[in-house]
Amino acid sequence: MPRPIPPVADPAPLGAQSLTRAPLAPEPLLRRHKCFIPGDTRFRAAARLRQSLWREEQGLPAGLHRPGGNRNLPHLPLGSTLQPADAARGLNFLSPSVNAFVRRSLVLREEGAMVHYERLHRNLLSSEPLTYNLFVPLALNLDLATSTLRQLLPAFVHQVTGIRFETSPGRHNARYLADGTAFDAALSIITPDGEPATVFIEVKYSEGCTGPAATHRSRYDEASRQAALHHDPDSSALRSTMLEQFWRLHLLAQLAVRHSVTPRAHLLVLYPQLNRRVRSATQLYAAELIDPAASSPTTVGFSALTLETFIAALAQAGGGPEAACLHYRYLDLQPVLDLVLAEPTTPDRDPSPAGAPLALLPPPSSAASTAEAVVTPAVPSPNDKANPSRRQRQRPTASATAPSSGATARQPVRRLKGKAAVPAPRTSARSPALHRQTQEVR
Repeated sequence: MPRPIPPVADPAPLGAQSLTRAPLAPEPLLRRHKCFIPGDTRFRAAARLRQSLWREEQGLPAGLHRPGGNRNLPHLPLGSTLQPADAARGLNFLSPSVNAFVRRSLVLREEGAMVHYERLHRNLLSSEPLTYNLFVPLALNLDLATSTLRQLLPAFVHQVTGIRFETSPGRHNARYLADGTAFDAALSIITPDGEPATVFIEVKYSEGCTGPAATHRSRYDEASRQAALHHDPDSSALRSTMLEQFWRLHLLAQLAVRHSVTPRAHLLVLYPQLNRRVRSATQLYAAELIDPAASSPTTVGFSALTLETFIAALAQAGGGPEAACLHYRYLDLQPVLDLVLAEPTTPDRDPSPAGAPLALLPPPSSAASTAEAVVTPAVPSPNDKANPSRRQRQRPTASATAPSSGATARQPVRRLKGKAAVPAPRTSARSPALHRQTQEVR
């Protein structure tokens, strides 16, 4: 199993993040650690390097992948994956007890549950194993789960009575969304009023909320109007690649209440503080909601909290060792920053950093145009949760930058070696995606 992490004297500060943004990781550094993927965003590149460093610390060899998933290309090492033998030993999980729980959970999983074995066991960057690493310790200790969730949702959670994984109230059922939409986890709880309820969980790690979107169904439109959760149930922003998954999950949770699967519900999204794309997407989605706090018991509320906040609450509740391991592996980007700063400086020929810049986002009322600014990547990253067999998401290779209001956008200049500077092609933040594939949802 993974080597023990040095003890943390005071686990409470684990939720604090000293960095304000992910370090820019240069291509040569990423290549040395076998984790350069052209389509990675800035945060994803740093997170991939962090996972590669964690694997190296465990003394584990890098796994293999085919670039872009192309079967005609030979396998190459990828630092953010494990070898099959190490994956079979459960080394992608926090502890042997988590690995044992995952094995049992997979054997007893719901009919139709879409679980990608390779991604779950081999991919260090995927949010699938992260979900189990976050919530299995709580499933094994419901008192710890109760103490943690009370801090996160004090007005909704009094006691946690059970936790399910990769769950849906009705896959491919016409009474719901008639597709495979499912939650990463669902916590059965008792509210402060003594009423049974459910907290539905969606976990993000390195995803960029850039699609491709699920194949649109007329049932989504019907459910959106019936649910009455949004200012405009027919809004194009809700159907954008940036927001559509949150829209579907929220509709599914509302339908679970409507069909008496649970008397009350709340949708909670967890994401890293430095993943600015997910943070922006959740803020834009919340702005589309009439009542995100769910003042009515029949309305499903919506919250988005950072993983740093979750881990700090876990430490405060008594899960210090688990919190320390989770923070060290997934959120501590200081080792990445140290490596980047140790790189030799080359002011006359700086390599382009991995990851496209985040598009400047307009106010929430302009959510639709914001979502359109995201460009579908030409080369998807392999094996991550964005794999089409689960969520059908891809990462962007570039994002357009919108000029500030009233200002004239300055055309970027491209310099060619030995030639005069020439203007680079002009791009628009409102350009539609170059190519969006639509596939079956998970």
